[in-house]
This record gives sequence, C-alpha cells and structure tokens, in this order.
Amino acid sequence: MKRPTGIFVLSKSEQRVIVIVVLVLVIGALVHYERRANHFPVHATASATATPIPSPTPPEAEDE
Repeated sequence: MKRPTGIFVLSKSEQRVIVIVVLVLVIGALVHYERRANHFPVHATASATATPIPSPTPPEAEDE
C-alpha cells in the first residue's frame, strides 16, 4: 500500500488556523491553572501578624 506522504501538507490559511487553535488551547489551559492555583489565596490576618501566645506549661506534680 502506498503511504500518503502529503497528508500533512497545509496551505498558509490552514496553518494559521492550526496555530490559532493551539494558542487558544494553551492560553485556556494556563488560565484554568491560574484560576485553580489562586482559588483560595492566603491572606495575612491580624492574628497571624500578632505575637504568638505561648502554650501553657503542664501542671507540676505535687510531691507528697
């Protein structure tokens, strides 16, 4: 069987269409990624910037 060697030969307008479709897909994927990555942004709150409260020390054992 003869191989179709000219199967991917495209005219200039067809090449432009392929380039535009690939660019739209790549930009769409990047936008989707950025939206998912920044969906829950971490904001600095007042409690995060305040001085930390030390944890209470355990009660000392009474010697009897």
